[in-house]
Amino acid sequence: MAAKIGIVSGNRGHSPKTPFLQQQSVAFQLAVACCAWPLDMPRVERLADAQAEWSEFLALVKRHRIPGLAHRALKPVTRIPEQVHQTLSARARASILGNLSCIALLSQLDKQFSNSDIRYAVLKGIPLSQQLYGDNSVRQTRDIDLLVAPDDFETAESILLQAGLKRVEPDRELTPQLRKAWFNLRHHFSYVYPKHGITVELHWRLFDNSDIDPGPRVLQELEQVEISPGISFPVLRRESLLPHLMMHGASHAWCRLKWLSDVAALLADFSIDDRKHLLQQASDQGVEPAFRQAIGVCEALELLPSYDTAPASATERWLTSVALHGLLQDEPSRGNFQVRHLMLSRYLLSPRRSYRLQELRVHAFSADDWMMFPLPQWLTFAYPLFRAPFWLIRRSLYALR
Repeated sequence: MAAKIGIVSGNRGHSPKTPFLQQQSVAFQLAVACCAWPLDMPRVERLADAQAEWSEFLALVKRHRIPGLAHRALKPVTRIPEQVHQTLSARARASILGNLSCIALLSQLDKQFSNSDIRYAVLKGIPLSQQLYGDNSVRQTRDIDLLVAPDDFETAESILLQAGLKRVEPDRELTPQLRKAWFNLRHHFSYVYPKHGITVELHWRLFDNSDIDPGPRVLQELEQVEISPGISFPVLRRESLLPHLMMHGASHAWCRLKWLSDVAALLADFSIDDRKHLLQQASDQGVEPAFRQAIGVCEALELLPSYDTAPASATERWLTSVALHGLLQDEPSRGNFQVRHLMLSRYLLSPRRSYRLQELRVHAFSADDWMMFPLPQWLTFAYPLFRAPFWLIRRSLYALR
């Protein structure tokens, strides 16, 4: 995609129309406005003028990981406190420095993968920032996600280890049984590059739930994204990228504005007819509820114009409400509401029974159980049956430490 100047001028600085946004603080509305694409400067300026609690806004920027987006939006606005400008500028610089470290490591790994004839794709991260916003520094990048074919995984892992990375999840050697279970019910291993503290996730598929995973075919047709002169990385084509972003966000109940900004920016490149085709594609893939949830949340935040689609079902309305509630939580990992509803929502992202059965298998699998309570091979089928008591024992042991 070509780089774009994402600014809209004119008289679009309107008051929020959706009931959800009308109920939110000015700080939250401003954070959302910073995530819009194209950027609506009258809207940003109006909200900046009305903003009084800048500490709340800065906390939201940190919570939703949008320092680059906020800095991009507010840099030309003069009527905000100088301290806020300085804070946003400092956070944006820190994000850029982190991105540069990631680029250096990616370049090193890209060369090694090429020498070993490993076909791979970079998921999200810095290339996505370039794809969507024409600027590799807009998105905050905390880690690197790489996708390889299952047959290339061992070679790719060896390259990571030789480059100085250390595997942290799983953090020990796996028995053949556990390794097989992990590959069936998880989709990546995690590594840390101690030199810069960068986390790298090496994926053998896109999702834990294999029922909706497109498989290695997504690696057959990739795009190259140039993030700076002479430096480019392979990424998913946008037809494959959108389902990946939607399922990734949906699996976390869209608890960060950063992910919603990505989807809204990507959809802005599609025509109305293209969007209808994408909805049909999502239906064919079995993830239409996840697609409609993303659209519903973006519409509620006024990140997208209303879609001309069939009315949302009760399930889709509930999924949207869960995501909107999650956006207002202090942190996604805290609070019984978010944990309970997040777990339930994952079962409703596809109408397929096969998907829900596989999701049950995914949630029933615990590597901690396998490693702390080794059962003989003929009893491995019983791990899901002992999931609750094993969890209680682990919690009791941790409490005693």
